[in-house]
Amino acid sequence: MKPRVYFAGKIGKNDWRHDLVPGLRGHEWKDGPIVTNSFDYIGPFFVASNHGGNHGPNRHGAVGDEFSFNQNYDQQDVIDNNNASLDSADMVFAYITANDCYGTLIEVGWALAKHMRVVMLFALGIPVDDFWYSAMQSAAVHTNVHECCLPRLLASELQKTNPSAANAGAI
Repeated sequence: MKPRVYFAGKIGKNDWRHDLVPGLRGHEWKDGPIVTNSFDYIGPFFVASNHGGNHGPNRHGAVGDEFSFNQNYDQQDVIDNNNASLDSADMVFAYITANDCYGTLIEVGWALAKHMRVVMLFALGIPVDDFWYSAMQSAAVHTNVHECCLPRLLASELQKTNPSAANAGAI
């Protein structure tokens, strides 16, 4: 059985997740997980307009059947969907690209409290010492990670989460 992976981290235009998850662009929560060769991507899902973002403060998650990128939804919908996905995760892969990643830290804390495997990756210039509390409790910590290294690190961590995933092929 393939691991179910949640990718925590700031969401932005041309997000790093798109290089790791084929078909992520335009995928919504209602569409269910994205199945890849080596893992099931379970969230977060988000939508954006063609010019770079879903308008409105903190509206980054695509939520529920009745919601679409041109309709309003509230922060509670994002929280509920993220938490439901986190509850079903086998691994949380958290890429820290900024010091003000408060939502990401909540996601990491949620996963740690539920004794899930958490892998923290810190982008170049992000001091891991500022995140010592969550880093010390994580299963793995990688520092000075360039975005181009994420596929290799994900494959390595998937193998540790589920050794049979190594035989499942490429991401």
